[in-house]
Amino acid sequence: MKKLFLIGVAVMSAAAGYAQKYDGIKAALLTNNLAEAHKAYDKESTNEKFFSKPEGYIIKTYLFAADALDSSKAADAEKNREEAFAAFSKYREMDPSMKDLDTYKNAPYQLYAAYFNSGVADINAKNYEAAYNKFKNVVDLSDVLIAKKINLPGPIDTNANYYAGILAETVKKTDEAAKYNTRLADLKVHEPKDSTIYQSLVRYYAAKNDDANFEKYKALGKELYPQSPFFSYNKLDFAIGGSSSFEEKVANLEKIVASTPDDYNANLALGEAIFEKLDRSKEGEAKPANYDELEGKMITALKKASSIKSSEIQPILLMGDHYMSKASSLEDAMRAAEKELDGKGAKATAADKQKYADAKKAYVDEYALAAENFEKAADMLSKVNPLDNVQKRQYYIIAGNLAQYYFFIGQDAKGADKAKYNALEKKYDSLYKSLK
Repeated sequence: MKKLFLIGVAVMSAAAGYAQKYDGIKAALLTNNLAEAHKAYDKESTNEKFFSKPEGYIIKTYLFAADALDSSKAADAEKNREEAFAAFSKYREMDPSMKDLDTYKNAPYQLYAAYFNSGVADINAKNYEAAYNKFKNVVDLSDVLIAKKINLPGPIDTNANYYAGILAETVKKTDEAAKYNTRLADLKVHEPKDSTIYQSLVRYYAAKNDDANFEKYKALGKELYPQSPFFSYNKLDFAIGGSSSFEEKVANLEKIVASTPDDYNANLALGEAIFEKLDRSKEGEAKPANYDELEGKMITALKKASSIKSSEIQPILLMGDHYMSKASSLEDAMRAAEKELDGKGAKATAADKQKYADAKKAYVDEYALAAENFEKAADMLSKVNPLDNVQKRQYYIIAGNLAQYYFFIGQDAKGADKAKYNALEKKYDSLYKSLK
């Protein structure tokens, strides 16, 4: 045990003795003699014992950060910045208290300046990914400088955090953007003509379906920017207007519906969004590959909306229009099969007849679903007095579709059914003519 103890003392003494090698470099740095400091560092740092203490790494940080700012060494600026940052990270790891910063305070500040300047240059060059990676380090370094009361006032570096937040959002790293924006917003940082950070947080938490934070930052934005209409929008507005694609819009609306299933407006908005995709697509636009899935989601949402507010006509009209659109697309196939069957006359085969029967059934089935919803809508409109121009036009179209439906199915009906359908056809035809 005694021998081991003596060896330990010897090693400690050697390390303590080696620490004296820092003094020459330190003296050169304190007089801003970087050339002399570099010369001493180049000599002493070849011995691995130089880095046995945290001071070795903060010295390296100091020298390489200074080199990164030296315009005569611009070609090596990036390498020097990275070397300096790696050394500073190691320094903090070895000594979390960073007590040597009392002596080497220029080390983190020069490194901060090197990253800040280079980050701004990247922004000007529209190299936003590189700029963001640099400003992450700028924020990190600024927190150290503020904590150690070195050249920066607190509580945070607003410029660094602002740039980091904007850049993170620009390169689609929204979670990271929220981190920087939250630091600023929680301090109520206020640029009179720029509510960007608050708008970003409101959109972020709307997409996350985080009601508490959504309301928190919307209220903050409203407080600081009372003239901006942005902070009067609700979560549904953001789900609809803030989505960059149909898929994103549906996903955002589904999140709201899932969290508030009895929200009429959310269910209606989801149904309307899908209706626009399925039934009002651009000319030549292909039917979505997941048409059946989307249709199921739409009908479920519209039926839910109708059950929540049974007095509202919009969900019923949309379902009627959807099934009418499907019926219209099937009518052409039915007419073609009928024409083919008539053309063959007595030569028509059983397969020809079945083809027409199947096409007709498909058409009638969809038309029946449309008629079911149109009759509900017609009943609701019959109780409105007076009708406004929009309601009158809706009633007119509904009556025409129902008259046509009952005329069509009445042709093949028999007995009591035929009388019933004929009566309904006359009822809606008269209504149609009266509204015209």
